[in-house]
Parts: sequence; C-alpha cells; structure tokens
Amino acid sequence: MNIYLFDPLGILSGPFELSAFPEVPGFGQYLPGNTVQLENPLAQPEAGHVWALVEGKPQQLADYRGMVYHTDTGAEDEHVELGDLPEGLTAKPWPGQFYVWAGGDWVLDAVAQIAAAQAGERAWRNAQIASTDYLVMPDYPLSADQRAELYAYRQALRNWPEAGQFPDQKDRPVSPSWIADQPK
Repeated sequence: MNIYLFDPLGILSGPFELSAFPEVPGFGQYLPGNTVQLENPLAQPEAGHVWALVEGKPQQLADYRGMVYHTDTGAEDEHVELGDLPEGLTAKPWPGQFYVWAGGDWVLDAVAQIAAAQAGERAWRNAQIASTDYLVMPDYPLSADQRAELYAYRQALRNWPEAGQFPDQKDRPVSPSWIADQPK
C-alpha cells in the first residue's frame, strides 16, 4: 500500500508504510484525514518540482516557493503557490541597479549606468564650482597668480563634461592646493 501525506497546498510526502500510523484499539490502523492511498509509488519528481494532489490526482508541479523577483523593478517578493510563475515574476535574483529584464534574463542597461554616472559627476562638478564662488569676488584677497589658477580651474570644471574622459572620476579637474587653505 502506498500511503502519502498531503499538506494544505496539496504537496505529497511519502510513501509511508501502514505501520507508520498509530493503531487505535478496537479500530486498527488509523490514517489521518490528510492521507491518500495510491496504487503505485510516485517516481522522484523532476528537479524544481514536487508531487501535489490536483483535483484528487497526483501531478508534478513547478515549485518556485520562496523569494522571487519582479521583472519590471527587481523587487523581491515571497511566492507561496505551486506551479509556473505568473508573468512578471522570475526566480533569477536581480543583480542590482541598472539591470533590466530582457529576453528571459537580467541584462545590464549600460546607457542608464553611464547616464547615472554622468549625472553624479555633473552634481560633483556643480558643487565644486559653487564651493569656489566666494573666491571670485573682486574684493577677495588673492594674488594675480592665484586668481588665474582659480579661473583656469573653474573653466576646467565647466569644460569637463565635454572632455573625452568624462565621467571617469580619476580624470576630474584637480583643485589648486591653496584653495583648501582659504577661509570661508
């Protein structure tokens, strides 16, 4: 006799021998209500599948229970149902920022990655220019050489987005060392 237990999702476990269940005096072996007797033992399910009762009959179903990912945002979600994943979900973990779902897999969106790097470097550049605004005031005490260096540095910052190395941080315009020593 091939006795299987099933859980609330219908997932089958077993087979169990009749002797695995308690004997009730005067009634014999007691089978709980969540058992089913099958004529033949079930084969090992395919990888990523489980045996489950579907309309009273054993059937192999895909098992994606656990963490899944939304293909439009990469957001994690807990999946608790058996069967194939609905459209818009995948079991493949989202690799991270700038990855999009295309052709059944996550692919790097290099255009978005570069655009974000450019935006970040433009923000840095704008902050550097703003941090030296007080130095360009005509009454701020700078030597002629310092003023020339300051103007050249600020111009290099303005020109930097058009430079071939932009947005590579290692090629940022370098501030004259004396600027850090100036009182604000």
